[in-house]
Amino acid sequence: KGALFGLGAAALFGASTPFSKLLLGSVNPWLLAGILYLGAGIGLSIFMLIRAAASDSAAESPLKLRDLPWLAAGVAAGGIAGPVLLMFGLSTTDASSASLLLNLEGVATMAIAWIVFRENVDRRLLLGAAAILAGAVLLSWSGEGFRLGWGSILIAGACLAWGIDNNLTRKLSASDPVQIAAVKGLVAGAVNTGLAIYMGAPAIAPALAVAGAIIGLFGIGVSLVFFMLGLRHLGTARTGA
Repeated sequence: KGALFGLGAAALFGASTPFSKLLLGSVNPWLLAGILYLGAGIGLSIFMLIRAAASDSAAESPLKLRDLPWLAAGVAAGGIAGPVLLMFGLSTTDASSASLLLNLEGVATMAIAWIVFRENVDRRLLLGAAAILAGAVLLSWSGEGFRLGWGSILIAGACLAWGIDNNLTRKLSASDPVQIAAVKGLVAGAVNTGLAIYMGAPAIAPALAVAGAIIGLFGIGVSLVFFMLGLRHLGTARTGA
């Protein structure tokens, strides 16, 4: 189950990148980051209401007070910083290269899990991380020496932010993943949307906002739920890989 959840999370998250790229010509990158997460938060909140109305006896354990510091730190890193860096990086990088560069998230997740949280990482994972890193460097190479474009650097920064978030989220994996993803989406989405409007992002057509929200629901919200379910079975480093 853990591998299936991890692969499902990767498929949804990876697919969200080219779809988001389609909207960036018409939507401010910071505003789009907010809309993606708001879509995830609102959609998962509606699901929670439906689940509660159905009186699901197999409901997950809700968040507790001791979980809030981990959740707040995860929202700041993965919900606010990560998507903004990705959208600005994606605005100057083609979607296919950006999607492949997102493999750096797995490397960052494994490195933090191994070095900071002392999680067991075997030779196969280290070899895989080295291969991912080498591929990412080649993808980022502009063909003019070894200079990296700013778009690639911003995407790498987003991957680092999500690597931090993934390890913090491991502390919450026993709690309801839908509730956690909904809270992350609502808080991070509201913050980034508010900041984008404050910074003067132009208004967009309702159809574009709805499209962004749908991409966020599946590419961010459902993907995060699957990722957290994978964490329960595999641990942080392997789920990230």
